[in-house]
Amino acid sequence: MARIVLDSSVLISIYYEGDVHSEIVRKYMASKENEYLISTISLAETLTHAAVKGPETLEKMVDRIRMAVTEIFGVNQEIAIAAALVRARTAITMPDAIISATATLVGAELWTLDQKLAKAHRGAVLIA
Repeated sequence: MARIVLDSSVLISIYYEGDVHSEIVRKYMASKENEYLISTISLAETLTHAAVKGPETLEKMVDRIRMAVTEIFGVNQEIAIAAALVRARTAITMPDAIISATATLVGAELWTLDQKLAKAHRGAVLIA
């Protein structure tokens, strides 16, 4: 069983029907038994749409995500410093740099749908 950090783009494709990558991401994830992890940054980015719909929808989405992932990592000082170094080296966005740094520091593979992030993060899996 591998440890996988899911980027926000992957989470969004799973939880929002109509996303163009939803089917391929679900198939990809079903093909392997893994331990899925996320950053609080991915949680916040994924919850934005649910938050617009109201507190009940937001609460349901939080519960769905919590059931699907093993652990949610907050941004601590070590991740913040690592993210600053990633951003300085690659010029990706700060949220992506935090997600990349999280994957590196927790010793996990990173799965994403974002080509820029996949290119910036050594060993990242670009799903689609």
